[in-house]
Amino acid sequence: MTELMKISTLQYASTLFDLTENKSQEEVLDVVSKFAEQLKKDGQLKNADKIMEKFSDLYNSKNGIVVTEVCVRRDVSQDVLKEIEDFVQRKYGAKKVELKIVTDENIKGGIVIRVGDEVMDASVGGQLEKLRKVLVK
Repeated sequence: MTELMKISTLQYASTLFDLTENKSQEEVLDVVSKFAEQLKKDGQLKNADKIMEKFSDLYNSKNGIVVTEVCVRRDVSQDVLKEIEDFVQRKYGAKKVELKIVTDENIKGGIVIRVGDEVMDASVGGQLEKLRKVLVK
């Protein structure tokens, strides 16, 4: 009896990354088409979004791109966004920073920056919570 080995979404993404690296746009389209056919054969089309997310993470890591979520209550100026971009670039040694701006009415003011699993909370609510913890000790 032969047992099939389950392939993880990261393994699929890594394989796709390897197959498309340093290829022309035409070659990439061909590889992606064949890759999608293989996913269908393997019954993995349902995981295509997760695979593409992992692929994107691999691509960004390889190319020094840091995706940063900036959570604010309302629009912020281009100057502030440039400061955040510069900060993230220095902190993470990024070649390029992609900012994703998220508006959240629950933030009383300030800003929350997320890079991967790291959260830098400079929101009013976050600062009040830190103060509360200090005072409760």
